[in-house]
Amino acid sequence: MRQMIINALKTKYIGEMNSHIANVEVMLTNPVGVGDHASIIDTVSKEILALECVTGRLNVLVKFFEKSDQPAIDASQTNKKER
Repeated sequence: MRQMIINALKTKYIGEMNSHIANVEVMLTNPVGVGDHASIIDTVSKEILALECVTGRLNVLVKFFEKSDQPAIDASQTNKKER
């Protein structure tokens, strides 16, 4: 169940990221089609900010909640190696 929830969140976040990327690409390649926005710069900036936010959520999910096949490194072992 845990992995199913993690996978669902990853899929959701990737979908949101793709949506923001597509929006920016459309605005960059065809700014005439975005006539209802007062400032295309502000609109693109908002999309990039939203992309940054969802990318951060995906990174947090993967870093802290996705189980790794690699064993965790004990901090005391790494300190001994550095000396």
